[in-house]
Amino acid sequence: MKNKLIILATGIPYLILAPSAFAIDVCPDAEPGKTLCAWNSDKLGNIVGGILNAVFIIAIVAALGYLVYGGVKWIISEGDKSKVQEARSHIVAAVIGLVVVFLSYFIITLLLQIFGLGNIQDLKITPIQQ
Repeated sequence: MKNKLIILATGIPYLILAPSAFAIDVCPDAEPGKTLCAWNSDKLGNIVGGILNAVFIIAIVAALGYLVYGGVKWIISEGDKSKVQEARSHIVAAVIGLVVVFLSYFIITLLLQIFGLGNIQDLKITPIQQ
């Protein structure tokens, strides 16, 4: 069972991120010798925002999967107290994980609003002036 969960946990990010890896657009107007096309802090902010959104989605899916796993364990426990307690601990851990994910998303969004940086989807990272 652990092997299946490990394969699932590593396979889902691969399937989600693999199609976007081939979507890189080549810049026809790039200057010779320049390796990045019009690279600026706005793009970096969008990348960080996209990564944060992906991490939150993966965490929510994993917590919901763990919740379902605990529910299935409870159903197949056949009334054995130790198995029911183990299933209950899985469900509690999944609910706590969901609460932590939602609170962290809320806190990050709140801090971005307080500091005037927009929201996670349109994150702007200002460059450091030397």
